[in-house]
Amino acid sequence: MARYTHFKVWLDGKIVDPEDAKLSVFTLTVLRGANVYEGLRAYWNPAKKNLYVWKLDEHLKRLRDSMKVMRMQLPYSIDDLRAAVVEWLRANDFHDDVHFRLVAYFGDGGSGGVKSYRPDEIDTGAFILGGPRPHDDKLERGLKMGVATWRRIADDVVPARVKAGANYQNNRLAAVEARENGFDDAILLTQGGKVAEATGAAVMMVRDGHLVVPPVTDGVLESITRRSVLELYARQYGRPAVERSIDRTELYVCDEILIAGSAEEVTPVVAVDRMTVGDGTPGPITKTLQRLFFAAARGDDPTFATSLTPVYDVKEAP
Repeated sequence: MARYTHFKVWLDGKIVDPEDAKLSVFTLTVLRGANVYEGLRAYWNPAKKNLYVWKLDEHLKRLRDSMKVMRMQLPYSIDDLRAAVVEWLRANDFHDDVHFRLVAYFGDGGSGGVKSYRPDEIDTGAFILGGPRPHDDKLERGLKMGVATWRRIADDVVPARVKAGANYQNNRLAAVEARENGFDDAILLTQGGKVAEATGAAVMMVRDGHLVVPPVTDGVLESITRRSVLELYARQYGRPAVERSIDRTELYVCDEILIAGSAEEVTPVVAVDRMTVGDGTPGPITKTLQRLFFAAARGDDPTFATSLTPVYDVKEAP
């Protein structure tokens, strides 16, 4: 997140300059990686002269669910956090596409370390940080990925549906391995050898003209972008995506692969383990879903108006 150090931070109810956004080294979020968070996007619409947060309420619900599993209680309601997101975006006066994080953290308190995570024994807090993140050319050229030797953590070990900072050490190991081996990113398999997800995004494939995705019970995050893409696919093609386990070798023989997430958006994959996917270029279904996603998230598709939270007080044409 070093690219965002020039922008103001919302920290425990206050807008502060980045140099004043500090946490104690004694917090359990520092000592134990004890936090949960959401990665979100806001998209600038130049025609409407407004910035729209995509699926904010769904992100806040998932944050609440992660907090529940982690036995965390914040001193802020969902309404408070929604208002905080808008306040932070306005404070930075963003007029670009923005990627940002809302983090709920465990602070000081309790003498038992990991055993002190009871809500009544430990302080909690929250912060928001981020900044402009323009489109990467990978959206057009696609990614070359490798299957990781590291397996995705199982739900009965550390639940993947909880978006916790500590969980991402699993993803980081896979990402480092992938880059050392000359790939853009990694695809992780489940403990049973089925396709789980990329290091920061859901994995989907097109086979025989149908979009196929691993079920959320196969060790994957319940991705909001994944859900959005499935909705867009069903609307466009008049049929639901197929949710089933995916074998590793299917990645080698399918027609298209894409990954989807708040950070990665909707990005094509053109090779896996140095084997070409399809003809080695982004496929037609991937490009269609990409186009539909950006139209919805940027506020150009009125069908998804309720999925957008406008940031600025702009009077829009009826």
